[in-house]
Amino acid sequence: MPIHREFQDRRRQVIVEMLATKPAKKQIEIVSALRQLGFTVTPSSVSRDLRDLGIVRKEGFYRLPASIGDESSINRMETFIRDTSTAGPYTIVINTESGTAKAVAAGIKGAAWPETRGILAEDDTVFLATENVYDTRLLLQRLKRIVKT
Repeated sequence: MPIHREFQDRRRQVIVEMLATKPAKKQIEIVSALRQLGFTVTPSSVSRDLRDLGIVRKEGFYRLPASIGDESSINRMETFIRDTSTAGPYTIVINTESGTAKAVAAGIKGAAWPETRGILAEDDTVFLATENVYDTRLLLQRLKRIVKT
């Protein structure tokens, strides 16, 4: 049975939001919480979501994965970033102060976010490529949370 991508993206977003506020001990807790919110899910579909999100059970709890890289470098770039927006389903555009785009791109690359597939920097613009719509949304949320644009 094919899954509509927007429903899957929304379900995964809810999983991320749930685990960000309260880690779950068992996968069935996640399934039950999703069902209470009106999602039609099975343990198998939630298991696939957790796998695709990179969420594993560690120390007895399902938690969001820690970033692989160092986000402190992107935090220092906050003053250079003017705004962020999407340009199609797989691209994020970051407008920066003139001459600072390469520094911002280096900060993002140093953060090693798994959603990023490629980075291209000009003088005052950074283009981030992602693999899918969900990664684009997740990366945009991550950027807005960190740099508060």
